Amino acid sequence: MSRWHPDQWLIEHDVPRPPAELVRELARYPTTQIADSGAPVGVVGPGITALTSATEICGPAVTLWTKPGDILFVLKSPDLVGAGDVVVIDGGGHTDAALIGDIIGGAIRARGGVGLVVDGAVRDLDGLREVGLPTFARGTHPATRSNEGPGALNVVVQLGGVVVAPGDIIRADSSGIVVVPARHAAVVLERTRAVAEKEEGWRREMAGGASIAQVLGIDARIAELGGADPDAAG
Repeated sequence: MSRWHPDQWLIEHDVPRPPAELVRELARYPTTQIADSGAPVGVVGPGITALTSATEICGPAVTLWTKPGDILFVLKSPDLVGAGDVVVIDGGGHTDAALIGDIIGGAIRARGGVGLVVDGAVRDLDGLREVGLPTFARGTHPATRSNEGPGALNVVVQLGGVVVAPGDIIRADSSGIVVVPARHAAVVLERTRAVAEKEEGWRREMAGGASIAQVLGIDARIAELGGADPDAAG
């Protein structure tokens, strides 16, 4: 987002979280299977990557929008964090000023937060690693910019081109980040389970000697597409 937000200066404390069991079940599946589920899932665009060795994140989002480079509402954010939450900061993708470091990251971890995802820059990376807070961001920068606002907490934000509402489930791992809208979480879980079962079937067939092309019917697919368009090869 930009220097302004329609809900700037708002702090929303009352945010419903999805059932903890549902979050735990989603955490069993990698982002790749969730992304392949065909369910209404947001796949965060490239550029926001893991900066810590710990990459496993799954939990409901505490969202934060801030004017690029400003940390006023970041300093408030730990007060809204509960056990299992993931703090998502929309810094507009700017990397020329850090939005959070190890002191606030440590406070988030102490409150039970399980992850930090920043569309922007962080600092004190060694400290963030030391406090054990899995952190994804666009990069690092040693300095902050301002402490004046505006900002907003638990409002709709953007993360790598994906809309994130408070309470949506953030699942991140070494492959990337997906956003599971809370209202669709049960459907996403069901379809993701189906993907996992299908892939396990492929592995069993390949262990039995079949090639991946045989398992997936690639030869038939090539023949079908080639026959439908004889000029496809140029």
